Amino acid sequence: MARKDKVKPTHYPFIPFHLLRSAQLASSMVVAGIMFYFLWHLTHDHYRLPWTFILLLAVSLLTILSLSTTIVLHCCCGLNPRLNVCLNAALLILWSVGFALLAWWSSGTLSHVCNKSNWEDETGIMICRIYKALFSFTLLGFVSTLSAACLDIFVFRRATSRGKYNQMQNVDHKEAFDAPDHVLGLDSVPLQTQRPYNDDPTNSSNHGYNVPGEQFQYDTGYRGARVP
Repeated sequence: MARKDKVKPTHYPFIPFHLLRSAQLASSMVVAGIMFYFLWHLTHDHYRLPWTFILLLAVSLLTILSLSTTIVLHCCCGLNPRLNVCLNAALLILWSVGFALLAWWSSGTLSHVCNKSNWEDETGIMICRIYKALFSFTLLGFVSTLSAACLDIFVFRRATSRGKYNQMQNVDHKEAFDAPDHVLGLDSVPLQTQRPYNDDPTNSSNHGYNVPGEQFQYDTGYRGARVP
């Protein structure tokens, strides 16, 4: 017995789909790891948590959750492009806000070289490098989510365009096709011979019965026998 495939065929191209999702997952995991590191040290030293860190941690965790949910749907019952474009659009907004806040908040750190002349000791150099890694992977998360949203829109439009159809013209408004008789394989017959008997103007029902005159053109008189 043939095995029934319960998974719907996907509309997504294989390589771009998984490549972008891998970039989203990698950037989200790195950003989440850095944020947990910073938040733990700030909480331990009784510092207030910046809203930029909270937002980046939230969007990275939401991205991991979204990727986990959609990959299960993709493998089990097929991924709906409409659902995926909504998820990526929401994540794109959060990544955009988080990246903008991080770029504005750490602009001074990012513009300097990570060396002892700027950071005095190894701890400062490490913090500088972590900030730059955070900025790089936040940018990767923003770009990969933007690309994934564009891919979702492309796949959604292609899937919906296949379902469109043109309405057929009404039969009552179609013009009849007048083809010549020789094209249809019919002999050209005079219209007079195609009329029914009742349409003949010489029909007896209209003019009565007339004896044809040709019957009286023969000489039927008897003139007696000739003697040889």
